[in-house]
Amino acid sequence: MNPLYQYIIYVVVALIIIGIISFKLYKIYQERGEIKLSRELGENFKFFKQESKKIDAEEDVNEVRTPKQAELNLIDENEGKFIVLHLAAKTDNKPELDLIKQKLAVNDLIFKDGYFESANSSNNRGFKILNREQPGVFEESELISLMAIVLHLKGQRNVIKTFDQMLSIGRKLSESFDMKLLDDNFNSLSEQTISSYRDTASKVDLKAGSYVS
Repeated sequence: MNPLYQYIIYVVVALIIIGIISFKLYKIYQERGEIKLSRELGENFKFFKQESKKIDAEEDVNEVRTPKQAELNLIDENEGKFIVLHLAAKTDNKPELDLIKQKLAVNDLIFKDGYFESANSSNNRGFKILNREQPGVFEESELISLMAIVLHLKGQRNVIKTFDQMLSIGRKLSESFDMKLLDDNFNSLSEQTISSYRDTASKVDLKAGSYVS
């Protein structure tokens, strides 16, 4: 065979082998590139998914976040507001404290620390009966000149019911000891003033959302 033809055959075979090897290498690198790209996409997808979860978690926290202390210490709009009835004794007919105690004990009022309070008056609920004379509290073996039945409206529930109870107590004391029942301005307690007190009590109940029985 002519050496020139042999040389040409060798060159063609070599080119074919090189082409096959190149094609194989191309396929290998292409597959690796696709795997890498697929992993990057997967990681990116996971990243966005984690970000989404993080945002959702933040939204959940914001929705039910713990209130700040300043938001918990809300001021009751009834702070410093009262309904007050007064009982004034006649100068020559002042009742003794022991007699007042007996009368109020029958009506479920408790005497402690120098004043009377209704049975449900814990935590500013219910009403109190105070001495309006010096020293401001009732002392043993003294004659009573002036008393105040006080309903502090802060934190109250069922205010109309409580007001009716204190009004009933005031009327009983007035009748039993011949005392004069007065409003907070020391005027004779009129039906108009009673209606005004009940209207105030009703407004407190409505704002508090309580149910009056």
